[in-house]
Amino acid sequence: MQRQTYIMTCDLCRELLTDYIHGELDAARDAAIHGHIQSCVDCRNEWQAEVELTESIRSAMGEERELPMAVVVGVRHAMRGQAAPGMLEKLRAALRPAILGPAAAAVLLVIGIVRYDQAQHATSALSSSYFVRQHVAQTIGSPSNDRAWDAYLLTSANANTADVVSP
Repeated sequence: MQRQTYIMTCDLCRELLTDYIHGELDAARDAAIHGHIQSCVDCRNEWQAEVELTESIRSAMGEERELPMAVVVGVRHAMRGQAAPGMLEKLRAALRPAILGPAAAAVLLVIGIVRYDQAQHATSALSSSYFVRQHVAQTIGSPSNDRAWDAYLLTSANANTADVVSP
């Protein structure tokens, strides 16, 4: 297996210096930067400044913390010379399934509750009307002189009298 060797220039070394310090380079690039730092005073001074900056930030923070993904993406775009994400990219990120799914479930739940409530009100209005019509239909043919049937009639006359016999 052949090892790839890199010809390290000062510009390339400075570009990869942060990744070198954090151990994020492959072995060939890591070795090339290490060799270049040993032979180039300017890059060694740049490396030393970066190491001191990293250590001062670590000591100030006390512990490592995760940055929000929006910050990480913005830094990566800035490092690559790309523009920060536009409104469309931000909208796509906001509508990803982790956010859109629970929001859609909440909306569907609210719609279901409202429709159920409306159905309950419609059913109770229809059922009371239905029962009154059925009562009238059943009592209309009863003999008017039967006092037991008078108690079943829904009239204001028997609602206020106390002498009506209940069945």
